[in-house]
Amino acid sequence: MQFTQALQLLQTAAPLISHTEILPLLDAQDRILAQDIFATKPLPCFDNSAMDGYALNTKDAGKVLRIKTTILAGDCLEVSLNAGECAKIMTGAKIPQNANCVVPFELIEGGLNNSVQITAPADLKEYANIRQSGEEVQQDSLLIPSKTRLNADMLTLLATQGISHIAVFKPLNITIFTSGDELKEPWQSANTYQIYNSNATMTQAVLKSYGFSAQYGGILKDDFDTIANALETPSDVIFTTGGASKGEADFIRQVLEKNGATLLINGVDIKPGKPIMIAKYKQKYIIALPGNPLASNVLLRALIIPFLLRLSSASAHYPSYIYLKAKEDLKRKARVEILLARIEGAFVSFTKGGKYGSGEVTPMAQSNALVLLDSSYTHIKAGDLLKVLPFQTDFSTQAQDCFNTLVRFQRLLLQSVLRFCLFSLGSWLLCRRALSTVARS
Repeated sequence: MQFTQALQLLQTAAPLISHTEILPLLDAQDRILAQDIFATKPLPCFDNSAMDGYALNTKDAGKVLRIKTTILAGDCLEVSLNAGECAKIMTGAKIPQNANCVVPFELIEGGLNNSVQITAPADLKEYANIRQSGEEVQQDSLLIPSKTRLNADMLTLLATQGISHIAVFKPLNITIFTSGDELKEPWQSANTYQIYNSNATMTQAVLKSYGFSAQYGGILKDDFDTIANALETPSDVIFTTGGASKGEADFIRQVLEKNGATLLINGVDIKPGKPIMIAKYKQKYIIALPGNPLASNVLLRALIIPFLLRLSSASAHYPSYIYLKAKEDLKRKARVEILLARIEGAFVSFTKGGKYGSGEVTPMAQSNALVLLDSSYTHIKAGDLLKVLPFQTDFSTQAQDCFNTLVRFQRLLLQSVLRFCLFSLGSWLLCRRALSTVARS
């Protein structure tokens, strides 16, 4: 199956999560909101000063004004100004009645002295340095729609409304297994023909970086009954690493086929990561990642995380790319590929020059982004504008094509040339018109 087909298939899956729970704000970070949140009060909730200065009326521009009082942030006393009066006011304090602008101290001669009067500037602008009630948020307006994944800034916005608890969807119940008789846990001793289990750490850590939590079920022996029992674990999603290919000891496929699972994806035409398998089994999803950690890593980020967001009821589950320029040339084979990369300012460089194996681990630690390329893009040149997926990407409610193709790059280049030609033509016409005007005069 092509990668884009796999992505589209997974992004149309029905959400698994419908049950909700009420949580305090700080416990709701990275969770999916289960209700529309409307503003219970305007923001700001009253007209207040954006500066330390003097509150006055623009009708008194250029006049000598008596300082009636000082208003501090949090003062509850209602102040009303008469003609010829002003009030010393601090940032955040309520604007007095009959005042419609605030002049900073430094713009008034002697404004910082303990005088009893000031001379208002001659040029005053109505509502200058005043934060008007409701200018940021109108009362009863929609603050955050349901199915939004909550981040720190959204929680801050909710706190301004006096909201302390909210309804969120319950999280996915995720279990992770690894398989392979050759594996040892990092805290165990391994001999020369055994390898340490890094896949469990990798899978849990990547999931955690996107706000998901998972329980670890341990290493499965390459045995039919052991794997069959593991796949009965009560979970929404079960991950395994290794066992997705067609080797003699790969029993996961056999267990799923024997028990009537619906095989959704049986391999993806992309490097690295072709031997991935995803199945629907008894109201849960089984995701069998490749045994090679690098292949599993890139597929997790590019394919599986969007799928998990979809299953979690998140409305924004399409990965969003950014445009960056290639830092160096790269010649590559004509194949569909996910390259590990590193963002460096306005540029993206390719980890180890794009030359590494799917079983390597160090390239992952040296990278912070992915670049998806189709088979047509066999020669990337320094300066080419590329679509890049940062490891910590945003997600959109709209589907986006994150692949880089040579046709797309050529179209972008043509558009840039056309814009330059139109700009040059416009400049030439303006110059010609100006010269004609000078000649006539």
